[in-house]
Amino acid sequence: MRTDHETPKTTKAKSTKAIKTKTTKQDAVTPVKRVKASKRADTVIPRASKEMILEAAKLTNPEARFLVSDYYASQEMRKRMDMQDRHQGDSSMTERISALEYMGNGFALMEDEVHKMLKKYAEASAVGRWMLSQYGVGPVIVAGMLCHLDIKQAPTAGHFWRFSGLDPTCKWEKGQKRPYNAAMKQLCFHFGECAKRTSGSPLSFYGQFYKQRKQLLEQRNEAGHFAERAKTFECKSADWKKILQTGKLPAGNLDRQACNQTAKMFLSHLHAIMYWDHYGKAPPRPFMIAIKGHAHEVKVPNADMFPGFEEAYYGKKGNGKG
Repeated sequence: MRTDHETPKTTKAKSTKAIKTKTTKQDAVTPVKRVKASKRADTVIPRASKEMILEAAKLTNPEARFLVSDYYASQEMRKRMDMQDRHQGDSSMTERISALEYMGNGFALMEDEVHKMLKKYAEASAVGRWMLSQYGVGPVIVAGMLCHLDIKQAPTAGHFWRFSGLDPTCKWEKGQKRPYNAAMKQLCFHFGECAKRTSGSPLSFYGQFYKQRKQLLEQRNEAGHFAERAKTFECKSADWKKILQTGKLPAGNLDRQACNQTAKMFLSHLHAIMYWDHYGKAPPRPFMIAIKGHAHEVKVPNADMFPGFEEAYYGKKGNGKG
């Protein structure tokens, strides 16, 4: 199952001589209305060797950051080539169409090979394996977060939030340097989208959290809790402005809030696991739990992958399932 906010790899279905190749699980897509998913043609571009993929487990963090960036770049180019190919329609310029197909297939191949390498990199660490154990979290997001986040620079989960652009108190003022890491913000966006896509499955811990948060936000919105926020909300959409005039926030904004809150919860859990794995002791408790005394706490899922963590962090053995 591909879960890194990836667009299905499809090309325009040809009216003559349909190409037949073996379909893999990664190629399987949900057909779009009136558009049939077609299979990729074989390409002469060489695949990565097994040795190269296995060696990816030894990538340094800077090398992994480059590879994650290259993955998303290849993905965007593959989508671009496929779109250009589809826009050709039934044109008679077969050589030109073949060239576009060649480009699309080439970028798709590179995307798949980099995906395999990042999976090996993610599996090489205990923290990476914990992240991969979460339903809906794929190797690219895992590898990206592993190579960008440094637990030695983050005493609390709030440092992860600010570094990822998820701290609402951190403003990017004009003329100032960006106060967060753009790549991490992109990864958190993709994580939120993955949680949303898997929210229909009871196996998805963070998908269920997203669903609950969105329902809560919708209830608060209907009750008028965001009336003051609606007065200062800036947008260009005429439809959104009409909604804001009623003292409510648009549905799209509520959805983005739910996605961001889910990403923050995941980063909070990831910080706790990284802290335990690196220092061998329990991390500081969240501010709202330790200082404000809030009773409700979302426990780290699959925490039993790290023996002793639950006893040290929660004071007694929990079930590790929230």
